[in-house]
Amino acid sequence: MVVADEPVSALDVSVQAAITGLLTDIQREHKTTIVFISHDLSVVRYLADRIVVMYLGHVMEQGTATQVFAPPYHPYTEALLSAVPIADTSIVKKRIVLQGELPSAITPPTGCPFQTRCPRKIGAICEQQLPPVKQLAKGHSIMCHLPDDELQAMEPVFALKSQLKMKNKKRS
Repeated sequence: MVVADEPVSALDVSVQAAITGLLTDIQREHKTTIVFISHDLSVVRYLADRIVVMYLGHVMEQGTATQVFAPPYHPYTEALLSAVPIADTSIVKKRIVLQGELPSAITPPTGCPFQTRCPRKIGAICEQQLPPVKQLAKGHSIMCHLPDDELQAMEPVFALKSQLKMKNKKRS
């Protein structure tokens, strides 16, 4: 097993590509598992079969790369995805800027670990109770108080401009 903690952070794109290529070569040749720790979800998506999104030591969401990159998402995953740079001009991306106080890992908040910054916070329940772990699909779970219908109604962070135009025409 190889544990790679932020191996490509602060590297330029060409060096990132070389390092990720090296890691995938090691994985393939030695049939090994790589635990890849990163905030850069674009690189994680390229490398990972399964993704675990953590916040203050809690698993907020986990699933296959396909599951984690498509709604419904945990609000923290949604915010991380909105930070992924997209160079393709045919893609529209939601911009989510987290507000609120960054909590201390030494004295974490009560309730949901993400509640001090969550744009979807629903009140006292988030402040007082640790959220339940919800199974959204086989192998895909999130830890959140949001009602199932609100989770199912989430819009994708990324969409093609052409899809948005068709969707808006249908609404008219």
